[in-house]
Amino acid sequence: MADHTKYEMETTSDGEEEMEEDVEDRSGSSDDDSDNEDDDKENELIVSALSKKISQNPYLYDAHKDRIAVLRDISDLHRLRDAREEMSKYFPLTEELWLDWLKDEIPLASDGEERKKVEGLFERALQDYQSVPLWLEYVQFSIGRMGEEDGLALIRDAFERALAAVGLHASQGVNIWEAYREFENAISAGLMPQPGTVVTKEQEEAFTVQNQRVANLFKRQLAVPLVGMDLTLQEYKDWRGEENVSNDIQEAYDKASKLLAEIQTYEDGLLATKAPHLEVYQDYIQVELKSGDPARVQCIYERALKENCLVPDLWLQYTKYLDKLKVKKQINSTYERALRNCPWASQLWANYMLALERQSADFTQMKELADRALVVGFGDASDYLLIWCQYCDYLKRRIDWDKDHTEPLETFRLTIERAADFMFENYGKDGDPEAALQQYWALIEARYCNNMEKAREIWNVIMQGGHGAEAALWLQYYRLERMFGDVKHCRRILQKALNSVTDWPESITQAYINFEREEGDLEQYDTAVARCEAQMERINERRAKAAEKEQALQEAKKKEKPDKKSQKKGKQGTNSDSDTHGQYTGSKASASAGTSGDFGAGDSKHKRKLEDTSLGKGKFADHGPSTKIISKEPVAKKLKTEEADEATQHGESVLHDPSKDNITVFVSNLDFALPEERLREVFQKCGQISNIRLVKNYKGKSKGFGYVEFTESNAVLKALKLDREFVDGRPMFVSRCEDRSVVKPTTQFKYSTKMEKNKLFIKGLPFTITRDALETIFKEHGNVKDIRMVTYRNGSPKGIAFVEYDNEASASQAVLKTNGLQIGEHIISVDISNPPERKTPLSTRMDGPSARLPNLGSGKRETDTRGKARTQVSLVPRAVRQQGTGASSAKLSSSSSSTVKPSSDPGDAKASSSSNGGSAMSNEDFRKMLLNK
Repeated sequence: MADHTKYEMETTSDGEEEMEEDVEDRSGSSDDDSDNEDDDKENELIVSALSKKISQNPYLYDAHKDRIAVLRDISDLHRLRDAREEMSKYFPLTEELWLDWLKDEIPLASDGEERKKVEGLFERALQDYQSVPLWLEYVQFSIGRMGEEDGLALIRDAFERALAAVGLHASQGVNIWEAYREFENAISAGLMPQPGTVVTKEQEEAFTVQNQRVANLFKRQLAVPLVGMDLTLQEYKDWRGEENVSNDIQEAYDKASKLLAEIQTYEDGLLATKAPHLEVYQDYIQVELKSGDPARVQCIYERALKENCLVPDLWLQYTKYLDKLKVKKQINSTYERALRNCPWASQLWANYMLALERQSADFTQMKELADRALVVGFGDASDYLLIWCQYCDYLKRRIDWDKDHTEPLETFRLTIERAADFMFENYGKDGDPEAALQQYWALIEARYCNNMEKAREIWNVIMQGGHGAEAALWLQYYRLERMFGDVKHCRRILQKALNSVTDWPESITQAYINFEREEGDLEQYDTAVARCEAQMERINERRAKAAEKEQALQEAKKKEKPDKKSQKKGKQGTNSDSDTHGQYTGSKASASAGTSGDFGAGDSKHKRKLEDTSLGKGKFADHGPSTKIISKEPVAKKLKTEEADEATQHGESVLHDPSKDNITVFVSNLDFALPEERLREVFQKCGQISNIRLVKNYKGKSKGFGYVEFTESNAVLKALKLDREFVDGRPMFVSRCEDRSVVKPTTQFKYSTKMEKNKLFIKGLPFTITRDALETIFKEHGNVKDIRMVTYRNGSPKGIAFVEYDNEASASQAVLKTNGLQIGEHIISVDISNPPERKTPLSTRMDGPSARLPNLGSGKRETDTRGKARTQVSLVPRAVRQQGTGASSAKLSSSSSSTVKPSSDPGDAKASSSSNGGSAMSNEDFRKMLLNK
């Protein structure tokens, strides 16, 4: 009984233990399932978030890549395929992405239909970039077709394609050759008879043919300069069982070895440097171009482009080389690849149109290409203008003037009119600054269509579009009329031009007089001379009045300039009361007569000293709001005007001829030590320079501004593009040379004031950071087109910069990766460039991701709305501005009350009130208090 009970107890105990273990197992399994479910939910949320971002902006490269990685982890094949297809639609896929895709699809290709789909993927992958690993994967996949009819021929065809594509790759091409030989050796081994069997004649012939095929592969490989080719030669000798090789193989090997020695330096350079090796590849390409072997040249270009796919200049070089070879299929596929990688490069689109036109492509194909180009979204008006001009050139050449050309001519007219309207509506006059499209249209109408009425109508539109004052365009109009029009209209054009041109009237008067000498009678000639003389007299009168007005202003400034001695005496007298107070009152002595705070006609140098203080250079630049002492005119433009006014006040006088304003630029903010030779070096790339006139002081030293005079007006347009360019560490200001008293100054800003999705605004940078260091940080996220470091007038950094990428996708990625990045002890803020509207309140502009920093001391200080200038220098002493709290305030109040006598004068009352803890005293009150008035 006891034993039975003991047995029951034991079995019960064992059963309970088993049940407990089973429960624990089930609990652990439940925990694992719960963890998996949580992971799946988290992955689904990630995929959903990434898909939403991609739907908003499909050009987010990393978002596509991350979504593919997550879907691959959760093995969602259908969505993974869709994600890969969507990414491939917007971007060329890298070697790694294609290999992952193919490795996922190859195991699933169980039937012929699935294998065809995989082969299609291989074709797409091999078109993006020339990759040795992709070709190896392709030939390996092709070997699986061995059992098919003509399978052996298909495999060998795949190997031959691989050799043609990457067999000349000096460092990796050997892998393709060895794979090919291994395959052929395997077939040879299969043809070997079994030991002890009798070899038939057919078997012997088949083995001999196969053996010769392997020998031919060795011979072909040894003639190619490949890294490790000495090992291949030794392998060939071992395979043959002979130490010597034939003369032809040895000669080919020696020639290839010599070529390998020439390029080995560049192969070593590629190994020694970091990707993308652009400089090394450029030198490598030049060596291959000298060799003259098209196959080798194309191979090195493909290698370079694999690592530098976002460099438009490299694509332009490659496509230009292929255009010379005139291989139609290869040219078109390369251009498509180039535009897939660099759609923003307008020159690539234009060259592609030319290439298709050389191939006699039909109108539909050309139109589709032009339409594709125009919807890309270029950054500059010049890019659109290039595309429109190239397409209109094609349409003009498409017209056969000897046949019925009604339809193509009408297409040309509609297109070029649409182009001109597009440029003007989107970019105004600056879209086509020389009216090139309309000039071209007018020429076609006059020359080919004999339709001068239409040509004149077009030219009237040009002149009414803001070009009426430009002599160059009037002369172009006149030349067209001279060639295809009549004398009557030529005379009208010149007469209109005479009354309209302001930039270079001398050219019009000369053309008008010469025309009447050639075409007119004596009376008409005399009339032309009289009109030209009268017009030039009026122009010269206006110029003289402008010069007199300028001189009068300078004389007035000289007369109203306060006596330096009295100013100094007053300053010393004030300093005797209080050193701290004297620093304020001395600088304010000239303004004590009137409390408005605006500058009068006092000493211009004194004005600049105060302005420099307002720019953050003064001793008290960190004080609060103060009396307004700067006019509403922008500081940079005001300084530029004052510098021009001072040209003849001090030192060497600079005579300036106003008639040459159209060929002269005004340059300022130069380093005082900058010599004329350096300035000439900077501007000589713009055009031929006739004269450089630096304004100097009485010691013969430069004042930092002057004039650069060219021989032609076109050089001025190029020179204006150098505005804000750094010259010896300072941003140089370049503007048109014009009479400020006659020409109303207009606010011009060099950079865009609208959102630029491909440009970043960066703030919080260390002041010591360089442009190269900034480029190193941001080029990791895309090709950096330009970097602009914002500085003060003296070249000192503000800790702000703009980084411009080639496309929006790179900029978006850079924001995600660099916003909040720590550089040294600074944490930077990175946003898409989106300047605030000009009249937006400061409080509003400081909110949101595109907020800007308040002014850091350069120019006017920001207030609630722009246009209300305040200096950053407080001309009210801090002791006076303090509120009546604490012991110091009580002491000041007691001292003031014992000094200031009661008076009926409101100013005194105000001073007394201020000293007793009321509102702060004004400068006038404080001055009276110190002088015991």
